[in-house]
Amino acid sequence: MKSNQTLKIPLYIVLSVKFLNFFSENLAVKYAAFLFSIPIKFRRPDRENEYFLSSIHKKIYIPEVGKNIMTYELEASGPKVLLVHGWSGRGTQMHALAKECHKEGMNVFSFDLPAHGQSSSSTTLIPEVVKCVRSLYQKIGPFDYAIGHSIGGICIMNSLRFGDMYKKMVTISSPHVNVDMFKDFIFKIGLKEKSLNKLLDVFKNKVGSNVESYDLIKCAKISNTPTLILHCEDDRDIPVECSKESIKHFKKGKLIITKGLGHRRILRNKNIVKSVVSFLKN
Repeated sequence: MKSNQTLKIPLYIVLSVKFLNFFSENLAVKYAAFLFSIPIKFRRPDRENEYFLSSIHKKIYIPEVGKNIMTYELEASGPKVLLVHGWSGRGTQMHALAKECHKEGMNVFSFDLPAHGQSSSSTTLIPEVVKCVRSLYQKIGPFDYAIGHSIGGICIMNSLRFGDMYKKMVTISSPHVNVDMFKDFIFKIGLKEKSLNKLLDVFKNKVGSNVESYDLIKCAKISNTPTLILHCEDDRDIPVECSKESIKHFKKGKLIITKGLGHRRILRNKNIVKSVVSFLKN
């Protein structure tokens, strides 16, 4: 079985943060906040090439964030479905789900988040991605279904807060308490937890709202949308406990826990893909 390795912060970044923190905690926190907004870009693996080549590519300008995003569409006459990938991913990372949904007659859209794939910018944050989801909903939607992986799940759920409506939704390997994401990041880059509040203040000043306002659980409490929640018990990026807690707050939620698929391979597992498509269709 393949190892379910988590994304690791390069050692040189950890050392640079510690160096800055030695002289000034405030400076180290500001640098950490900048790092938090920069995803790691990975080469598109061969398994995603078929989806990349067969889909219709279109760049769409999102005025709310002042950035261009690359969209991928598989045309069909059926229900519209939006797929939103996670941090340091790509729109084509959702290829297995995209192809199966299209095979069932759905009109499939995915996109590269800002600062990801072929979209513009080198930085982004969750509030920006939410604005992209909402803008796409208005420009090429409305969407019947939405599927989000990791922070993509947070973002589709947050679009509900602003009035977007879906017939069904799916979250895969998604966190819920965003403060915990910042805690984990602080730990990974070598800062102590006492720097957390300062990092949260930087976030608030930048986006104009608290981290907690984007909590998936808050969105779940106001949602009447049937939602499928999937998570792997071996996920080393986002603990399965997140989804075990989230499911308690959905009025119409269903939780499926799997094993041995980690944080990303779950996206292309045949059984998981079939479960998602079956949920959407029935």
